[in-house]
Amino acid sequence: MPGAPDTSGLPRDAAVPLTLGTAGHIDHGKTALVTLLTGKNTDRLREEQERGISIELGYAELELPGGGRLSVVDVPGHERFVRTMVAGATGIDLFLLVIAADDGVMPQTVEHVAIIELLGVRHGVVALTKADLVDDELLNMAEEDVREFLAQTPYSGCEVVTVSARDGRGMAGLLAALERAAAHVTAHRRGGSARLPVDRVFPLKGIGTVVTGTLWRGEIRAGDALVVEPGGARTVVRSVQVHDHEAEVVRAGSRVGVNLRGLDRDAVARGSWLVAQDAAGRARRRFDAWVQVAPGGRPLRFGDQVRLHHGTAQYLARVAPLEGREIAAGAQAAAIVRLDGDAAVEPHDRFILRALSPVATVGGGEVLVRGTRRWHDRGRHAAFLAALRALDLRAAARALAEDSGQGGAVAADLAAAGFGAGEAGAALAAAEQAGELEALRPPAPASGAHVAAARWFGVGTMAALRAALLAGASKRAGARPERPFSSAAELAALTPALPVEDVDVLLQGLVAEALLVAGEGGYAPAGAGVLGAAQEALAGELLARLGAESFAPPTLASLAEVLRRSPRDLSKVLDVLARRGDVVRVDKDLWFDAATIDAARAQLLAMLSADGRVTLAGFRDRLNCGRRNAQALLELFDREGLTLRRGDERIPRRRRS
Repeated sequence: MPGAPDTSGLPRDAAVPLTLGTAGHIDHGKTALVTLLTGKNTDRLREEQERGISIELGYAELELPGGGRLSVVDVPGHERFVRTMVAGATGIDLFLLVIAADDGVMPQTVEHVAIIELLGVRHGVVALTKADLVDDELLNMAEEDVREFLAQTPYSGCEVVTVSARDGRGMAGLLAALERAAAHVTAHRRGGSARLPVDRVFPLKGIGTVVTGTLWRGEIRAGDALVVEPGGARTVVRSVQVHDHEAEVVRAGSRVGVNLRGLDRDAVARGSWLVAQDAAGRARRRFDAWVQVAPGGRPLRFGDQVRLHHGTAQYLARVAPLEGREIAAGAQAAAIVRLDGDAAVEPHDRFILRALSPVATVGGGEVLVRGTRRWHDRGRHAAFLAALRALDLRAAARALAEDSGQGGAVAADLAAAGFGAGEAGAALAAAEQAGELEALRPPAPASGAHVAAARWFGVGTMAALRAALLAGASKRAGARPERPFSSAAELAALTPALPVEDVDVLLQGLVAEALLVAGEGGYAPAGAGVLGAAQEALAGELLARLGAESFAPPTLASLAEVLRRSPRDLSKVLDVLARRGDVVRVDKDLWFDAATIDAARAQLLAMLSADGRVTLAGFRDRLNCGRRNAQALLELFDREGLTLRRGDERIPRRRRS
């Protein structure tokens, strides 16, 4: 399969595959050098061969003296093809910077080195080419010029090897230097589900659609189900190759070719990503980032439109610094990045920013958070991103929880920043242990039940939440003393940022402290049903009137008329008295004082003991009251389970032993 690297010469568990990317000015001999090193001319297009310049990315495999292998990505050097250069540099592990001895450091040399630095590539080798075209004095001057240039970059320690593709000098030294550089490379973040930025797509007759790229993460093998992002098109891997050789599996760091089944060629293009199914659906138009502006250029101002290169894709973008209105040349800062299309970004991805006019690299950065949540304070937002970049997850968790206010933060909130629940939970717990955060933990669930997540808050927030819930419960109980209990959902309206289930945990805590009582499907203040002074006076008058009439108390309508109060107001007070046990409601508008109910019950028991049965008329005469009141009392005792009605009589209800 054309364009795909090979690791078949390595054992299954050999060293992690690495990719070497070339860099340098046009016509400084990158492709000639790669051809000499690998035996393969990476200029595959007719136009490239006719013009003698690289236009598209080229690929080859390089065998090192110790037996290891590197996948080589050869990039164009012309300024018109910097986009292609960035696509090729994406995902490389080390670089081969090519500088011609007869030209020295040129504009694209500087820009390519800036791009390599912004992409986070730390190791590489410099090849001082075309040594055959200059004398020793000029060669020494050229090398001194190169070292002075490197001293202004992070690559002052790179080896500089003098070579000539024409006469072959320095090749053994260059290979040895590359091997030494490769030994220092640490491959980061390669575990996890597959993720491949696509840099070429082409059909092969009788085979189907083939894509190539440098595998950033995970593994791919035949039969794997993958998804094209953005877009979501689904496909299955028919086969994989590395450098034109079939392979059972390809691993992160390799240049790979993937033959896809069931995918229309139009569904995938350079700039697309092939990802495993569990990594699908994450494309976003916005993300939080740490942005670095190249020194010596112009500042990056709030809202400036630039071209953003990520993976093998490019977008129009606007960058919004979180502190101030610009990022000065040579400076770096937290920012929000907005794109003109969906991008399959992940935390720790690198990107490049280039000005639209005049076209030049202005900076780059690192994706920190996929998508962007709503922050209440820009300063906390910036502190959060700075902590993420410094890998201080505890400080990041603290900033997130504090900005979340009464909503708090859970470990899953850090998932968009690339952290698993265990890692994030440990950081939040550490901040809690240090007294920087407070935690709300739900009670342990029953066996097999769902375990709710702990929630963390800034110091003092939980006290404010508890106070709001307690005050709200008291206010509601005071406004409706006859129904003092409020459900957790009702009280959650007082703290809308907090989920109802977490509100319920807080309420249970208040019950444990005897500040609330639980009952009737809700919560009420301890001592619920307390009446105000005016209502207490009314309650006393009601009790007196109900008690004075014994078995013939006034109805609600009669009480309202005599006391000149609304039935609703009287009902509220009577309900509280009933809750206290001072009165008993026996009918819709009929209350008896508790002592009268006890006396009526005693009379009933006496009648049952004497005769074994009670009639409505007999009970009425015994109490010397009206028929309605006697019937209401008998129905009350039926409900209590004291009596059982049979026809017109009541008999004792038999109790089950």
